[in-house]
Amino acid sequence: MGGLLSYLAGEGRSNEHAEPHLVNGDSATFTLFGDSELAPSTALAVAKHLDEPRTAFGVEVNGGHVWHASLSLRAEEGQLTDEHWATIAEQFVDRMGFTEASGKAGCRWVAVRHGLSKAGNDHIHIAVNLVREDGTKASIHHDYSRAQSIARELEQEHGLQLLESRGSDMAMRGERPGEREIANRHGDDTLASVRLERSERAAAAASLDEGEFVRRLHQAGVLVRSRFAAD
Repeated sequence: MGGLLSYLAGEGRSNEHAEPHLVNGDSATFTLFGDSELAPSTALAVAKHLDEPRTAFGVEVNGGHVWHASLSLRAEEGQLTDEHWATIAEQFVDRMGFTEASGKAGCRWVAVRHGLSKAGNDHIHIAVNLVREDGTKASIHHDYSRAQSIARELEQEHGLQLLESRGSDMAMRGERPGEREIANRHGDDTLASVRLERSERAAAAASLDEGEFVRRLHQAGVLVRSRFAAD
C-alpha cells in the first residue's frame, strides 16, 4: 500500500501528476486526510492507516492485500468535478462489495486524483485494503469482469461515453477450465493468472525503474527471469 500511495502522490513517470489529493474514501480515512494535499509524507500516513486492519489482525491475503483500479474518461470528455468523481468512486466500491453496503464489515479505501494522464485523460485511482475492519477478507472472485460490468453501468448512469470494447465484451477474459480446477483444489477464489497480473500491475504502478519493478515482483513471491534482445 505504501508503494502504491507513494507513486500516486509522486510526480509520475512523465511528471504528469499535479496536485494529488483524495476525492473520497471510507468515512474514517477521508475524515482524517480528505482536506490534505497528498504530499509524500501524507501518502505514507494514509497507507499506514489503510493497512491497520491487516496489521492489527495479522491477516495475509493470497496474492496481496492491495486492490487497485483506475477509472478514466476519454480525453475529449473533458474533466469532472471532485464531487462528481467522489460519487462515482463510492458507487463503484459499493457495487464491488468493498463497503458496508455489502452487508459485511467495510474495507478501508481511498480514491486519488492527480490531474490528467499523459494522454490527457481525466481519471482517478482507487486503492482498497482487502482485509475488512473485522479481519475477514473481501472476495475478489471474478473481480475483473465485475469491475468491467460496473464501469459500464456507471458510464450509462452518469452520461459518459461508453468504451466500445466494454460494450462488446472485448475486454472480458474467460477462465480456462484447468486453471479453475487447480484453484478449486487449493481453495483459492482467484485464478493464479489473475493473481500474477494483479502483482505485476501493483509492482508497475509503484516502481520508478526496471530494477525496482523486478524487486517488487520478487517481494510478492513472483519468480522473474529477464530476457534480453540480441542487441
